[in-house]
Amino acid sequence: MLCNRWFAKPFIPSARISMDPVAHTLVGAVLAETGLKRLTRYATPTLLIGANLPDIDVIAHLWGEDASLYFRRGWSHGILALIVLPLLLACAIWLWHRWRRSSNPEAPPFRPGVVLGLSFLAVWTHPLLDWLNTYGVRLLMPFEGRWFYGDTLFIIDPWVWLLTAAGVFLARSKRHGAMAGWLILAMLASLLVLGTGHVPLEGKLLWCAALAALAILRWRNHARDLGRLVARVGVVALVIYACAAYGAARLAENLAAERFATPREVQANPLAGQPFSHRIVLVHDTFYRVVEANGKTLELPRGAPDSIVQAALESATIRGFVNWMRYPYWEVEESVDGWIVRFVDLRYQLPGKSGPGIGSAQVTVPKDSLPDR
Repeated sequence: MLCNRWFAKPFIPSARISMDPVAHTLVGAVLAETGLKRLTRYATPTLLIGANLPDIDVIAHLWGEDASLYFRRGWSHGILALIVLPLLLACAIWLWHRWRRSSNPEAPPFRPGVVLGLSFLAVWTHPLLDWLNTYGVRLLMPFEGRWFYGDTLFIIDPWVWLLTAAGVFLARSKRHGAMAGWLILAMLASLLVLGTGHVPLEGKLLWCAALAALAILRWRNHARDLGRLVARVGVVALVIYACAAYGAARLAENLAAERFATPREVQANPLAGQPFSHRIVLVHDTFYRVVEANGKTLELPRGAPDSIVQAALESATIRGFVNWMRYPYWEVEESVDGWIVRFVDLRYQLPGKSGPGIGSAQVTVPKDSLPDR
């Protein structure tokens, strides 16, 4: 096929395709520490596995980044999977119990209703978290491929990490090995928060103060139920935080729609580490308007693709990107042998600034593929 001769290089880092594995794992862990782990000996593994189970579609990475983008957040995140996956997980836990029971007849009895309920709870947290960010999730798969967006949190949110990790840390840091693991995780997370210019100074100070408070609690207080209390408070705080961020995003969209004349669509992009600050994309009939958090405004033309751009869009090498993009903008550069078409999705990239990161793709269309041009 002609498109096989084309060059494409979309950069979609696999670590950012879901809200991130750390957040999903911590959500499962903090739910266990709220007291759910006392319901059955299998509660913690059920919650940890279930919170990550929809990401079984990560296997798509074996076929490349664009194939991953095409398949991720689809079948395994859709309504059918939300019914089937919890049932499969509960069955797997039961089979594990049967195997363990064969060598230990005195093991506690299996509680199928509890395990099934925890399986549904854990699995359902996954697409909910994924929906909260701007990346999107196809909740109706396999029946419909429409993307749904919460437009509430950035793909990687350090405050979600903090709220979910606090109770788990206090409950699961009794041993030296566990403490070392938490220290490594805290250092890596701190590098992400403190080593970027995207998080403002007050956010960095808040992060350091929260880590210091947790360290003091861990050092001075050895109350047995402290971790459970903090886990429960963390879960409630996480719900309040997500609701507040959702309301702030909708408010930002409404204010932008009132400020500018009759946009067809308005979308708020929360900034990294700043869920209450937004970069706004307004869609008009013939142009996009992008309003930065500092008030700077950029207008970009919007229209139907010509034959060159359409040929690039039909390239099999960016099928995943085309299926995923939401606010596409492109630039065409002519070369000796063809045209270089650069795409950006305005949720994540701006023209001239595309590079390593999510939201850009490039295709070269050979001139001999369009003889009429």
